[in-house]
Amino acid sequence: MPWSLRSEETSRTRSAFRLTALAVLVGLSIPAAVAAQAPQISITNGCGFQVWIAQLQGFDKQANRFYPVLQSSNPNPASRLDAGQTAVYTIPHPAGWGGRFWPKVGCDANGANCTVGSSKDGCPASGCQPPADTLVEFFYPSDPPAPSTDERPNYDISLVDGYTLAMKIEPSQTDGGTCVPTACAMSLASCPAAEIADAQVGDLRVRRDSQVVQCLSPCKKWNYPAPYGLNKPETQQPGQALCCPAGVTPDECRKGIVVRTQYVDIVHRECPTAYSYSYDDEGGLHSCPKGTSFKVTLCPR
Repeated sequence: MPWSLRSEETSRTRSAFRLTALAVLVGLSIPAAVAAQAPQISITNGCGFQVWIAQLQGFDKQANRFYPVLQSSNPNPASRLDAGQTAVYTIPHPAGWGGRFWPKVGCDANGANCTVGSSKDGCPASGCQPPADTLVEFFYPSDPPAPSTDERPNYDISLVDGYTLAMKIEPSQTDGGTCVPTACAMSLASCPAAEIADAQVGDLRVRRDSQVVQCLSPCKKWNYPAPYGLNKPETQQPGQALCCPAGVTPDECRKGIVVRTQYVDIVHRECPTAYSYSYDDEGGLHSCPKGTSFKVTLCPR
């Protein structure tokens, strides 16, 4: 893939999802017949509590701008989803779209000052939280696609930075290939309290008021500032092998210590179709036929 949708606060930490650069057509007038054919991403709150949906758009290098913010059918303010509610996002046609969604929990009435999930869209008064959020990521090519780009929609669940809520993605159609449902319901109780000695990162659990609310990946524990992380550079070992920054090839990364960590082992065992580290493409990256819509469920039963 030509480029990566990187983590929120720094270009150093690579997200697993590699998006293809396409042009964004802003202010395009879409005929009703065409709009009706546009694929959709629906997000349903299957949890027994309120969840706010955050969104980050990928950068379209060809057009030198970010993809537009997708507006949903959700009538609640601040993208709040009450238990059982669904928000539907329509993909711009024919421009395409790329970006990610993640859940925020324990927020105030404005969807801010959340217990978890605020690291990418403004920090709460108590300080910035680590970006250890379960991410769902999508890329829709333009129609027709730009030259030398993938014509198929791509999607994934990424735990490259960490994990919070259980998530599931179900495509509206399948083709016998990688276009299959993907889910991760890894419990926070599974988060390693003492990562392997070679990783030198220790306890990956993030606590708020003595409760474990997030699980950090080994890379994020290494590079994130205190008090949650060790604030060490990715150019320093073992951080280079855990994070696989620029200069580390996919093959080198896959042969490094990151694949031997407890964190990656747990994700591979409990969530084999999700990303666990930066170059975990074989199991984590999925693609579907043109026009596929997706149903995302938080806390799937």
